[in-house]
Amino acid sequence: MRFRFCGNGDCPDWVLAEINALSRLSSVKLKLLGQIVAQGIIDSSIEMAKAEKLFSESKLDSDINLKACIACVSFIISSTARYNCDHGVLFTELQQLGLPREHSMSFKKVMDEYGTALVNQLRSASLTVNKLQGASVEVDGTTQLTNLRITVDEKEHSMFLSRGTVEALLENLKQVRCTMNELVNSPYSS
Repeated sequence: MRFRFCGNGDCPDWVLAEINALSRLSSVKLKLLGQIVAQGIIDSSIEMAKAEKLFSESKLDSDINLKACIACVSFIISSTARYNCDHGVLFTELQQLGLPREHSMSFKKVMDEYGTALVNQLRSASLTVNKLQGASVEVDGTTQLTNLRITVDEKEHSMFLSRGTVEALLENLKQVRCTMNELVNSPYSS
């Protein structure tokens, strides 16, 4: 089966295996674990002490299942945010995978609470190899070449482009913008 929270792909086998362990937690503890993991994704650091305390009070063996359950919860939460999956759809799909209704509702509540912050965090962390700090363009009247200057990581780079190269670059950028607009307007984006 295909699942929206997995980007319309199959759910990984290891997630299916861990759903059984998650269903042995109470729905309240699963919601608390989800909140800890969601906050950890936003802050880039999961508070393991809180998670260990949660597991020490449950009937699961904390040495074996803690990290696997955190990885599963993290996958579900980050994939839901990454693929902009509707939280109601997540609720239904988790039940289809065998997670009890109350547990699925716990995930939905966590996503309702942290969804916007998670999406913002994932957006800010993606495609940030080298952020553009500035750009300027000047046309040299004598050679008819365009001087393009860009600043990345406090270093300015300068290049001279012919008229044909500028036109080709502009056409490619228009195509990329069109593709990006199509992706933004797709039924899977908000």
